[in-house]
Amino acid sequence: MSLDASCVLLLAFVLLRSSSSAGSTECKSYDERSRSAGKSSLSGATLDRKVVCSNMELHQVPSPESFPNRTVSLILSNNKIQELLNGSFIGLSSLERLDIKNNIITHIEPGAFYGLFTLKRLDLSKNLIGCLHVDVFKGLSTLVKLNLSENKFSSLSQGIFDSLGSLKILEFDSPYLLCDCNLRWLVVWIKEKAIGVKETRCSFPRSLQGQLITSLRPETLTCDAPLELPSFQMTPSQHQIVFQGDSLPFQCMASFVDEDMQVLWYQDGKMVEPDATQGIYIEKSMVQNCSLIASALTISNIQPGFTGNWECRVRTSRGNNTRTVHIVVLESSAKYCLPDRVSNNKGDYRWPRTLAGITAYLPCKRQVSGAGIFSGSSTEDRRAWRRCGRSGQWAEDDYSRCEYMKDVTRVLYIINQMPLNLTNAVQTAQQLLAYTAEAPNFSDKVDVIFVAEMIEKIGKFAEKYKEASQIKSSHIGSVLIFLHPQIPDFQINSHNIALEAHAIKASSFNGMTCTLFQKLSPERTPVAHFSPRDPDINPERQLSFKCNVTSNLSALALKNTIVEASLQLPPSLFSSLGSSGQADEAVYKLHLLAFRNGKLFPPTGNSTLLSDGSKRRSVVTPVILTKIEGFPLKNLQSPVNATLRRFLHGSDAVPSFWNFSLLGGQGGWQSDGCRILHQDDNFTTMSCHSLNNYALLMDLNRTGNDAYSFEPLHPVIYATAIVLLLCLLS
Repeated sequence: MSLDASCVLLLAFVLLRSSSSAGSTECKSYDERSRSAGKSSLSGATLDRKVVCSNMELHQVPSPESFPNRTVSLILSNNKIQELLNGSFIGLSSLERLDIKNNIITHIEPGAFYGLFTLKRLDLSKNLIGCLHVDVFKGLSTLVKLNLSENKFSSLSQGIFDSLGSLKILEFDSPYLLCDCNLRWLVVWIKEKAIGVKETRCSFPRSLQGQLITSLRPETLTCDAPLELPSFQMTPSQHQIVFQGDSLPFQCMASFVDEDMQVLWYQDGKMVEPDATQGIYIEKSMVQNCSLIASALTISNIQPGFTGNWECRVRTSRGNNTRTVHIVVLESSAKYCLPDRVSNNKGDYRWPRTLAGITAYLPCKRQVSGAGIFSGSSTEDRRAWRRCGRSGQWAEDDYSRCEYMKDVTRVLYIINQMPLNLTNAVQTAQQLLAYTAEAPNFSDKVDVIFVAEMIEKIGKFAEKYKEASQIKSSHIGSVLIFLHPQIPDFQINSHNIALEAHAIKASSFNGMTCTLFQKLSPERTPVAHFSPRDPDINPERQLSFKCNVTSNLSALALKNTIVEASLQLPPSLFSSLGSSGQADEAVYKLHLLAFRNGKLFPPTGNSTLLSDGSKRRSVVTPVILTKIEGFPLKNLQSPVNATLRRFLHGSDAVPSFWNFSLLGGQGGWQSDGCRILHQDDNFTTMSCHSLNNYALLMDLNRTGNDAYSFEPLHPVIYATAIVLLLCLLS
């Protein structure tokens, strides 16, 4: 065989293989017996054609001329067809079934199905169709079944099915289907035309989610607030940490549900406008495939001032919806908060080194032992957080989601949260009494606050239920420094505290003298002098007030009593309220509160520093509080005189009152405006120009009797002593 012949054979073989390979990508055609022809007819003219073009990676519909005559079924499923153009099927006048499911069709032009005069079944399911033009199905008068399921549209335009006079079965189930007022027409049309709708359910709003479209009543389909969007995405969706000078693009896309929809951008609540000088660019809102409205924000040169919350807000006539992302911009020299350890009543927390501008989170500490009564929120929410400021210093923090570590604090918190009524007031008071048995050992001021708040609540029921007098325990009563009584003519007595409230008419007030005394049991012998180590040696004694409506001091002639203090209020007390606009006939609430000592005033140990930073002194007298509810009286025309019994001996006496605002709200003793009028062996009288807490502070390191002077006796005494000693020895 010659070389030329060999080449010809090789070329023919290659062409044959190519032809065979090309034939494998062509649509497959099958014969179908005509439904209009008789069963005995075998003529080719009576045979219909079924063409299958599935799984062929088609990006567009093949030319209608490529299909055989008498094609009645055309299968174009499982391809990559993106759109159907006008006249895509022109010439296929015998076509009865068209299957284009599972493609990526996003757009269908009106007239795409023109010429399909005999089409009965059309399947467009599992595509990306976002909207359908109202005339898209025009001309399909013979269509019986239409499947639009699993597309992107959230609604359908009114009148879109008007030309489908033969339609019997309709499917349009969609994960984005919004059953609102825009779909009301469809519910009415389905019932009027008796259309069979297969498994089509509402996806939105949540109130109708999962309900069959055929079971809805038209009046349930409304466009009322709040706005619910089937799709709403912001990219990026997580918090961003970027460096100064970087570029950061944002994109926001939402379902298009109203013609008046707007997509706007905000930073920390302030609307963001395009600004080329700052590198901020916003593309105009655009509609993508009729189903999504989108906006793109680009920050080309990000600066530290852009740190904050960036928000994409969709605004419509029926309400707004937002998505927010927090941005932290790091400067060229990034700052950090140093590791820190914080111990509080919620546990011990070790905060790690944290970048400036970042909020750090730590899981709440768990109880190692104890009742673990506190339920709180879900485990995911039980976190403490602490923010690292832009300056690299730790800023605000929050431990409120964590439980208290001590059982007693946790129980008191629960009791304090319980609603109180006439039925459970006494029982709650008894529970509170049981849990405050160790109140003198409270180490957390929160314990005191919880008990004080509960006493205030329970006090409102004291007049109704006398059993509530059980709350007059010394332990509970001793925390009333934080209490603001609301009940007039109210009295609580215990061996550590006395509380009294009076309703006073300003016009008839002529001064008042109140004496604080302690009652002793008849079988007990009154103690003349208190021990400097234990001023509370007698637990049976009880503190009480006795008030006389006069400005003159009077002796207290009661059996088995010891006077602890007295308070003299001047007749001009209410004249300081003249500028407040209150009438002379007004009735004021005067509160009196006395503590046996100053142990409840921080710091503990009955010892404190004055606000001027002087040396440490101790409270050596009872503490008396007086106030007029709602009116802090200062710079009185006439001073208030307080006489206090000293239960300890010291030196450098300082008259003082308690100022709650000192030391960052912790409070401290202050001596401004107070002076000592008189002192004797046991009592000190002080004068102050404001209504407040009064006490006397002294230095206990020196008693004032430390100096010892030696004075020799008469010589006769020494001589006589020697003679007597000799006599004794002999």
